[in-house]
Amino acid sequence: MRTSARKRLLLFLRKEQCQGCTHCMRICPTEAIRIRRGKAQVMNHRCVQCGQCIKACPRGAWEVQGDSLETIKGKGKAMAVLDPTVFWQFGGQTVPQRVAEAFLKIGFGAVQDMGEALEVYGGAVTKYLSSGDKLSPAITSTCPAVVQLVQVKYPSLLENLIPIISPLQILARRQKEFNRRNSPTHSYYIVPCLAQALAANDLLAAEGKPEGIIVFTEVFNLLKAVADQKKSTIDASPVEESFFNGMRWAAAGAANEALGTEGSLLVDGIHLVAGIMELAESGLLKDVPLLEAWACVGGCLGGPFTVQNPFLARYHLQAWMRQNETKVKRERKGGKLFGEMASFQLSSPLGPRPGMRLDENLKVAMEKLHRIDELVKKFPGIDCGSCGSPNCLALAEDVVQGQAQEGDCLYAFKEKARPEGREP
Repeated sequence: MRTSARKRLLLFLRKEQCQGCTHCMRICPTEAIRIRRGKAQVMNHRCVQCGQCIKACPRGAWEVQGDSLETIKGKGKAMAVLDPTVFWQFGGQTVPQRVAEAFLKIGFGAVQDMGEALEVYGGAVTKYLSSGDKLSPAITSTCPAVVQLVQVKYPSLLENLIPIISPLQILARRQKEFNRRNSPTHSYYIVPCLAQALAANDLLAAEGKPEGIIVFTEVFNLLKAVADQKKSTIDASPVEESFFNGMRWAAAGAANEALGTEGSLLVDGIHLVAGIMELAESGLLKDVPLLEAWACVGGCLGGPFTVQNPFLARYHLQAWMRQNETKVKRERKGGKLFGEMASFQLSSPLGPRPGMRLDENLKVAMEKLHRIDELVKKFPGIDCGSCGSPNCLALAEDVVQGQAQEGDCLYAFKEKARPEGREP
C-alpha cells in the first residue's frame, strides 16, 4: 500500500491486477469509470468515493492510498481514532474495550473513538431540525458519499442537505482537549470506507487534524490475532470507555434512533439512494420530514473496508446495546454543548460539483448536446459495455468530449467494415 495520504485522489488502480472485466464500470452510480486500453480508468470529476468499484472487483485491483503501520510506529506516540464500525468487525464475543486494547498492543499509544463527536453531531442536527428552517425532506449529511452524490448528480437538493459539519470535523475541532490528556504527537483515523478516507484527508491541513489515515482491512488480521488471545497481554494503559450512544451510528437507521425523529425515510445502498433522490427532485417526498441515506448497504457496517457481514455486525451491535442498556448515557453530549451548536452549522449550503457538465460555456455545451443526440442514434442501444463506456449514451458523450472514438463501438465498426450492399 502506498503511504501518501495527502493527495485528494486516494483511489488508485493496480494495473497489473486489472483485466478490464467491466465489473467496476457497470456498478458505478455516476458512470465515473471507463475501460481504456484494457484497463479501468476513473473520471475524477464524477467519482463520489462510494467504493462500489472496490467491492465489485473480483481481483482486488482497486486500492486506497493510506499510511502503513510501520510508518506510524516510527513517528513516536500515535493515537488511533476509531469509527464505531471498527468495534463490530470481530464477532459477538469481542467487546469494544478489547478492540481498543488491541490497538494499543499493535503499537498505538492512545485510542479515541468517535462517540462523543457523533453525539455532538446528533445534538446539532436535532437543534437544526427543530428550528423550522429545514426543507422537506431534510437529507442527512452523515455519509460523505451521499453528500458527494447530491453535489454531482442532484444539485437541486443541496439546500435539503442538513448543514451541519461532519462528525470528523467536529472531532478535529475538539481534539485539543483529548490531546492534552493523552499527549499523542500524531493521530490517525481508522477508516471503514473510501468516502470517510477522503473526508479525513481533506482535514489534513485543519486544526486538530488527523495526521493521516489507515485502511481498516490493512490492520485487521493483526488486530484479530491480538483480540482473540484468551488472556490480555496489555499493560495497565488508560483506554477511555467507548461512548455508548455513539456506537449506534455505525448502522443504517442510526439517525432516526439517535435523533428520536418520527416518520423518517431510511434508504441504504448507493443505487437505491439515487432512486430516492430522483423522487425527491421530482417533488414526491414533500411529506417526508427526514431522509436518512447511506451509500453502503447496512450503513457504515457495510463499508468496502469492513470484513464482517453488515447484518451480522448489526445484530452483534444491537445485542451489545441491549446488554449495556444501563450504561448507555441518557443525556446527549450535545445538550451540554448547546451554546456551541451555531459553530457546527454551515453558513451556507454546499455548492455543486461540475461532474456532469459538458462545457463551462453554455453555447458550447448545447452544441455538444446536439452532437451527442445525433451520435447516439448511430449506436445499437444495447449498452453492452464492449466499447469501454458503461452505455451507448456515455460513449456518445465520451466521443464528443474527445475521450473515445466512434469506432470503439463494435456494432458501428462492423457496420462500417461490411461491404456495401451486403446484408447483415
